Amino acid sequence: MNDKVNELQTRYLAKNNYFAVSTSGKVYRRDTWESYGFCENFVRWRDIVSDADRKQWLKQAENFINQLDKPEDWQRPHRFCLARYARQILEDDNFWENLVYNKDINDEYIYRYTIISRLKETALIKKLNLLPDEEKKQLFILRDWERKAYACEDVFYSVNCREIFYNFLYNKEIVKKDYEKYMKELENFERNDKLF
Repeated sequence: MNDKVNELQTRYLAKNNYFAVSTSGKVYRRDTWESYGFCENFVRWRDIVSDADRKQWLKQAENFINQLDKPEDWQRPHRFCLARYARQILEDDNFWENLVYNKDINDEYIYRYTIISRLKETALIKKLNLLPDEEKKQLFILRDWERKAYACEDVFYSVNCREIFYNFLYNKEIVKKDYEKYMKELENFERNDKLF
C-alpha cells in the first residue's frame, strides 16, 4: 500500500464500516480506498477555528456517510484490480512530475521505480486473468457512484482504464459484448454527463 492510502486510513473525520471522510470532505471506500464522492457544504478543515464548528463538522461528516448504502461491488476482486491500476497511474504521474521538477533524482531511483512499476503491472495482469468469468464481466459495468465521483482522479482513471484491461485479458471473447456495451455507455456518459 502506498503512503497516500496509509494516510487516508489514519487521518479521517468520520468513518463507518464502508466509508471514511477526509479533512477535505472527500468520501473514500474502505475496501479499496477509492474516492466515492464528496460531502457537500464543507469548508476547509484548516479554516475551522472554534471547537463548536469542528464538532459540528465532524457530526455532519458522520451523518453523511451513515446515509450511504454499502457499495454493490463491495470487496469484489474486480474492484480491487480497478483501484490498484488507478493508484498505479497516479503513482506514475507523481514519478514523472518528480523527473521534471526534482533535479536531484539519480539513475538508481529511476531504474528502481521502473522495475517496481513493471512488476506491479505484471502482478495485476496475472490477477486480472485469474478472475472468474463473472468478475471479468463486472469490470465492464459503469456504476452510478462512478458517474457521481468521475471528477476524482482515481475514479476517472478506473473508469477509463477498462480499455487497457480488455487488452490485458488473454481470453477476450468471454467479455467482448460487455466491453463493447461499456465503451458505448462510457462514450454517451462523457458526451452528455461529464462534469469537466
